[in-house]
Amino acid sequence: MDEDSVSFDWTARSMANAKPNATITAHLIAKAPGVWAGDAGLKALALLSLERGVPLSIKKFVSDGEEIKPKQKICEWRGTSEAIVSFERTFINLASYLSGIATQTRRLVDHIHASGLKSPPRITGTRKTLPGYRDLVIQSTLIGGAHPHRFNLSGGLLLKENHIAAAGSISKAVEHARSVIPHLLKIEIEVRNLAELKQAIKARAEVIMLDNFTPDEIKKAIKIKPSGTIFEVSGGIHAGNIDSYLIKGVDVISVGHITHSVTALDLSLLVE
Repeated sequence: MDEDSVSFDWTARSMANAKPNATITAHLIAKAPGVWAGDAGLKALALLSLERGVPLSIKKFVSDGEEIKPKQKICEWRGTSEAIVSFERTFINLASYLSGIATQTRRLVDHIHASGLKSPPRITGTRKTLPGYRDLVIQSTLIGGAHPHRFNLSGGLLLKENHIAAAGSISKAVEHARSVIPHLLKIEIEVRNLAELKQAIKARAEVIMLDNFTPDEIKKAIKIKPSGTIFEVSGGIHAGNIDSYLIKGVDVISVGHITHSVTALDLSLLVE
């Protein structure tokens, strides 16, 4: 809102001068099918409108996680014309983005649950998110039915190729990690081939990420998977190819696509 200079929205001020203190009503309308994930934005909007001295009354017709259809009314705004037109675009941009994430996630999760696997893998997002939006983005993936990965760098210990290179080897990286990690956290290590996988297994990593493994390589990896070890697969996985990765023995599939390549849900705010 600050970036948009709402306090000096000359267009909104001109509307306020046309009908001082007049109350108008507007409805947020879905223009495409999807999953709603804008409740946090509505709460923030209500607080912000009070802070700015342009109170806005908001009435919800749907809640986070509900499927919405084209032409469906999502919520109603009542307030001055200045309040409604000033907040309109910023709110829609955020709600469209978050609802797009929830929609894309829900479609992927539903597809996996319909695959017939007795124990389908967990779908998680990744840390490939925009700074400042991470909490909202993660919440949107949860609304869509996915599971969390790391919320931030303190949320888990994940040794990737640069960490391994800096430590000198997989065994040394795991050894150093064990010397500092809180006892409640697992150690996850990223491997790029079967040779590195065997080293990670020998180092007793609790979680092993098979990064950019082909489906055939994953099947070979599962044959030597230790009991109790979690296998995560990652790297270029999306709705178009995920069926190839639905392999018995895969516990987690992390999909950056559901956050960094999302299509915003089409929404519109219309004044009555």
